[in-house]
Amino acid sequence: MIPDTGILGAVRRILQGMLLLAGGKREGLACFEGTPDAFGAALAPQMACILVGGIQIFLLPDKIMSATKLLLSLCVLFLPAVISHFYAQRWGRGALWLRYITAATWCGWVVVLISLACALIAAVVTPDIARQQVFIGALALCAAAYELWLQWFVAKVGLGISGGRAALLYVSILVASITLYGLAALLPPHYMVLTDLLQPMVSVKGK
Repeated sequence: MIPDTGILGAVRRILQGMLLLAGGKREGLACFEGTPDAFGAALAPQMACILVGGIQIFLLPDKIMSATKLLLSLCVLFLPAVISHFYAQRWGRGALWLRYITAATWCGWVVVLISLACALIAAVVTPDIARQQVFIGALALCAAAYELWLQWFVAKVGLGISGGRAALLYVSILVASITLYGLAALLPPHYMVLTDLLQPMVSVKGK
């Protein structure tokens, strides 16, 4: 049995909390700590991915576009924390914010892991179907719908707010993110995030 102390114990509690919240069980929130260090640990994997991607700035000829992608990714990463902190303070839930945002950040990986698992299973069991654009689009749609529900649920139980306020919080984050991507597309060097998002479907179609 993995002990409840040390790094392994912390990893065990985080995974347990993610699984419980992913299943709609509010007790999973208690598995997360409400400290700056815990929130920093939750951000660390995404920060590492973004910074590793930032190496492209030195490897690719279009350094301005690479730098734009890096800065945009960092902004989108911190948007949930900034917006949720604003609402938490406004609604008198500031004391609950750190635990909530830590749980919400970790739960972002649940959708990624489930999507990857579904894609891998489909690729092994029904490889022909897994390459179809319809399947890829359906998987992306289901993942987006589940992420919407999960983040709504975590906000509701994490901040102790109504379902309406939780929906407002999530919609605010979504609108702010879309606005950033829209500005990136309108302003030089005109980064089109949809081009990157649809690239896997284009690659599948070309095969």
